[in-house]
Amino acid sequence: MANPTRKFDRLMAVPMFLVSLLFLVGVAGAVQEFRAPGSYHSPDRMRLFMFGALGLLPLFWAEAAWHYHLGSPLWRKCLIPCFFPPLRLAARDRQTGTLMWLPLLGWRHVDEDLQDDVQRAFSGPMIVVALMILPLLAIDFVWSHRINMEENQWLQILVETGYSVTWLAFTVEFVVMFSIVNHKLRYLKKHWVDLLIICLPLLAFLRVMQLSHLLRMQQVTKATRVYRLRGVALRVWRGILALDVISRLVRISPERRIEALKQEIAEREREIEKLRREMGRLEMQLKPDSPAEQAIQEGEAA
Repeated sequence: MANPTRKFDRLMAVPMFLVSLLFLVGVAGAVQEFRAPGSYHSPDRMRLFMFGALGLLPLFWAEAAWHYHLGSPLWRKCLIPCFFPPLRLAARDRQTGTLMWLPLLGWRHVDEDLQDDVQRAFSGPMIVVALMILPLLAIDFVWSHRINMEENQWLQILVETGYSVTWLAFTVEFVVMFSIVNHKLRYLKKHWVDLLIICLPLLAFLRVMQLSHLLRMQQVTKATRVYRLRGVALRVWRGILALDVISRLVRISPERRIEALKQEIAEREREIEKLRREMGRLEMQLKPDSPAEQAIQEGEAA
């Protein structure tokens, strides 16, 4: 008879991956409406995307409740997506915590081979995203006055949708890779710029929502202050994004790749040396004492 936890994991792998992706699409749509210029900004559309994403939360709660009902060994891990739904995108199985389902790859053991395969799978699409963002930044910089004109609404939609696709791609890549790696703190330190690109629009979005609420309570004209805050956050985000995209493109060169591989080899060698020292220490503890040492210990005991 099949293990009920394993059977449920395989049943929900594809649907919950799609639900997590839809949640991110809803957040991306809400952030897009938040970032949009005044003539294109629509609070109604922003609320539609936001509440659409929030409406998916009961599905994450239901999955956690069912794993609890089944007595899954790792059911508590289901509580994390209940509060941070994007982390369900590449969640591990609830039976052993060593398996993960991903599109095109299926169920795989979480190890360095999977990490290498996923990095290779992301490399091509992320290069396309990096190349796509450069003309968007150029249009936004050169034609900023035209984008704000109401008759150029198609240009507004093109630019803002491009930024939303970029944010979505960065977020999916970060979440999947973060879920695979074992040294998560080290990954965060190494990819803090990516994390900043993901979180900055969300933090600005929440800050503006709070500011709007306070201004309504105080009966103060809010449009200018809210728009200014949104504009500052947008410029900071695009500046950081431009720097990261340029860094990604530079890393494509063979020289940069060789340097990165050398650094990775040196890091792995340090880890191996550390493991060898630990193994030597344990072997010394297991090694029997010499006859002379045993005689001394017996004499002391007598």
